[in-house]
Amino acid sequence: MSFLYPALGGLVILFFLALVAARQSRDLLRARAYMDFVWRLIPFCTTGVLLVLLPFVMQQAIPGTNYMQVLAVYLVGSVVIIALMALGVSPAERRAARAFRREEYEKAASIYEQLLKERPLPRYYSALAACLDAAGNHHAALDAADRAVKLDPKLGIAYYNRASAHAALGERDLAISDLRAVFHADSDRRLRRAAERALKGLEGR
Repeated sequence: MSFLYPALGGLVILFFLALVAARQSRDLLRARAYMDFVWRLIPFCTTGVLLVLLPFVMQQAIPGTNYMQVLAVYLVGSVVIIALMALGVSPAERRAARAFRREEYEKAASIYEQLLKERPLPRYYSALAACLDAAGNHHAALDAADRAVKLDPKLGIAYYNRASAHAALGERDLAISDLRAVFHADSDRRLRRAAERALKGLEGR
């Protein structure tokens, strides 16, 4: 049984997934947080190495005897290694994201504030703005979003979060201006769709 073609197919898929991850982390490059950027790509690189080695490892197995055992050990070991590498990326950031999804906005804001003390990244200011805005602290959210935009004028999510704070404070024109800025900044398709919906809602008033 040859694992060459499945490995090549896996590498192609992995390459495109890595491109998506790199695109989502371009703000880290703009902030010169190079190690943070690299850490987010390490699981993909590790997986790529394991896929490349798979055909060579399986050549050492003996069909009919230890073939499936070797394959099972290799795959389980690969999954463990990849999982450990993925968990190595900012555990505090993951805790903050989980708290936000659970609508524990004050807890999430507290974690992001701690992260900002360690590394004042624009993405953390933007995330803090989202937490504060969801918690009803719109003025503080506006300040945090302002910091994010000043540090990284290309960060689309920062404009979106600032627009949300402006809208909550009744500053319709400023909110519309920020939502329009989302389309000229570094924004993914989902964010652009959200901005388009919010823009239609504000312009229709």
